[in-house]
Amino acid sequence: MKRLRKFGRMALAAGLGLSMAATAVSAQDAPGVTADSVTIGSWMSLSGPVAVYGVPLRAGADAYFSALNEAGGVNGRKVNFVVEDNAYNPQQTIAAARKLITRDNVLALAIPHGTAQTAATFPYVIEENKVPVLLPYGQAINWYQPDPIPGVLGLHVLYELQVQALGRWAAQDGHKKIQVVHGAHAAFEAVAKYAEPGAREIIPDATAELMPVKMGTSDYSPVVRDIVSRQPDAVIAVMTLQELALMAKGLRQQGSDLPIYIYAPAVSNATIELGGEFVEGLKAVSLTVPPTTDSPEVQEYRDNLAKFAPSQKPDFDSLLGYGAAKVFAAGLAQAAEPLTRESLLDGFYKLQGYDSGIFPAVSFSPDKPMGGSLLFPLTVQGGLWVPAGEVIDTATFVN
Repeated sequence: MKRLRKFGRMALAAGLGLSMAATAVSAQDAPGVTADSVTIGSWMSLSGPVAVYGVPLRAGADAYFSALNEAGGVNGRKVNFVVEDNAYNPQQTIAAARKLITRDNVLALAIPHGTAQTAATFPYVIEENKVPVLLPYGQAINWYQPDPIPGVLGLHVLYELQVQALGRWAAQDGHKKIQVVHGAHAAFEAVAKYAEPGAREIIPDATAELMPVKMGTSDYSPVVRDIVSRQPDAVIAVMTLQELALMAKGLRQQGSDLPIYIYAPAVSNATIELGGEFVEGLKAVSLTVPPTTDSPEVQEYRDNLAKFAPSQKPDFDSLLGYGAAKVFAAGLAQAAEPLTRESLLDGFYKLQGYDSGIFPAVSFSPDKPMGGSLLFPLTVQGGLWVPAGEVIDTATFVN
């Protein structure tokens, strides 16, 4: 796969403009800031139904910040990254937000996990306390359109646009009748609806029928029979990776060779481990390059993960956490003194075409709070995730 932009060749410290010498400033009045440290907070699903995402996400972010602090931090300040387990529960997430703001006194929230979970905190975090929410993993289009929520900066392409990309891709492959199988939850349905507009950009009379499936379903036999009976040309799956593996296995065992397209949350080595031969040929959009990529930046990730999180094997979610931490540190490095919540946001606005070597290049501004618009197309071949064509620019989509 060609890169839209070449990956940088900068070492960790050089790439962020880090300083081994402490910055000559006194302790600040801003929350979470001292002369030699900055405290930021996050919540991630370390237990519960989606810990399979949250645990490696945290490991990747921790590995980056640990390496960063070992190298001296950012402008002489080490990053204290405080993570609370939200168990993918909105009420537990609100409690975590209160603890991080009132007890841990964080400067900002970085890489929080969960769409509905993070949104539940906005009245307290954004409206009442004016704490920035930076680079969330999980977000919704109404956070940014039509009017952006102040203080929220997104890193990855929205789920809605990911599914729109899948609809376009399926139609480009000649599929006109698409079945969209999704978790029976309002958040999943809202995302799944974007498949049909995407397909119709390519084939004006294409259809993408929605099929909700109860989340946590373990017996996919009835679901598979229902899919096959509707005789679609292709399937788009908006579901967890565990359920995707069950659906793919069921379809193949029924003798169906329907092509399956999936969005980024289901792109994982665990998908292949669970699905085995049944997920061969999956097509997917990914937020990051594969963790097997032969580049200095991804090799650095693998080295630091092995050093600071040895229990974690390289995978997409830990790579995402690592890359998001790297982007956060880049914005922090650009923040002017005295370091405040306002100057931190301004630091992010100075990131223009910043290339982490993990995500496509990102740019932020007050009127463009979504940093990236690019997706990597991948497929499963020979039991591995491999590139499947040119990067996809969602900024060109018809909304």
